[in-house]
Amino acid sequence: MTGRNIALTGVPRSGTTLCCNLLGQAPDTVALFEPMDVAALPQARGPALAQVEHFFVRARASLLAEGTAWSQQVDGAVPDNPFASETGANGRRRHRAARGLIRLGKPLSARFTLVVKHNAAFTALLPELAGRFETWAVVRNPLAVLASWHSVDLPVTRGRLPAGELLDPVLAAGLDAEGDVVSRQLRVLDWLFSRYLAHLPAARLLRYEDVVATAGRTLSEATGVEVPRIALDERNASALYDLRLCEQLAGRLQADRGGAWRGCYGDSDVERVLHRMRERT
Repeated sequence: MTGRNIALTGVPRSGTTLCCNLLGQAPDTVALFEPMDVAALPQARGPALAQVEHFFVRARASLLAEGTAWSQQVDGAVPDNPFASETGANGRRRHRAARGLIRLGKPLSARFTLVVKHNAAFTALLPELAGRFETWAVVRNPLAVLASWHSVDLPVTRGRLPAGELLDPVLAAGLDAEGDVVSRQLRVLDWLFSRYLAHLPAARLLRYEDVVATAGRTLSEATGVEVPRIALDERNASALYDLRLCEQLAGRLQADRGGAWRGCYGDSDVERVLHRMRERT
C-alpha cells in the first residue's frame, strides 16, 4: 500500500509555495514545488490526469529508491518564496527558483506523505483531480494577490495563465476578449476562486492570512500533517507594492460586484489591506 498523496493548488502568489515549504518540513513527508512540465501536458483532460497520477508514482519510487525528486528549488531545497525580496532594475522582483533534482535529508517510511503543488494546472483539472487526490487550495486577500502579481514578472503579470488556458479553452477565449491587463487579471482571479468554491468543500480552502496568523497550525489542522510552528510574517501590505497602483486595483475590485473572490473575502477585507498600505507611507 502507498502513503497519502496530496495535491496542493491555489491562487498564484497566495502562499502556496510557503505552505509547500512548511509541509515539506513535517516528518515522513515530502512536498514538491511545481515539479512537472505542465506546458507539456496533453490538452485532453483524461490523459493530462493520467500524467499527474503517473508523476506521483514515479516521484514516490525515486524518493524511496534514491532519495531524490524533481522540484522547483533554490540551493537544492524548496523555498518559502520563489522570488527575491528586493526589486531589480525593471522594478520587479527576481525569480530565484529553477527546476532541478532535490535530495532528501531525512528518512522516509514506505507510506510517506507526498505533496505535489501546482497552481494553474491543478486548478484547471480540479473537478476530476479532487476526486482522485486529497486536494487543498490556498487563497489570499484579492488586493494583495493583484499587488503581488504586479510586483513580479510572470504571465499572470500580463493577465495570462498558460497552464490554465491550455487545459481550459473557455478561459483562454475569455482572456483573449479582454482589452486591458487588469480586466484579464480580474477574469483570472474569478476563474480561480470560482473553481475552488465549486469543486472543494470549505474545509479544503486555506486562507493565507490564517496560516500565517497561527504559525502554520491552521495548515496542520486542515491537512493532518504536523508542520513545525514557525513565526510567519503576513505580507499583504508589503512595502514592495506600489500604493498608487494598489488604490486603483482596490477600486477595480470593489466595482467587481460579481467576482467569485467574494465567496472568501469582502470589501472590508480589501479596505483593511489598503488602509495598512497607506499607513506604511
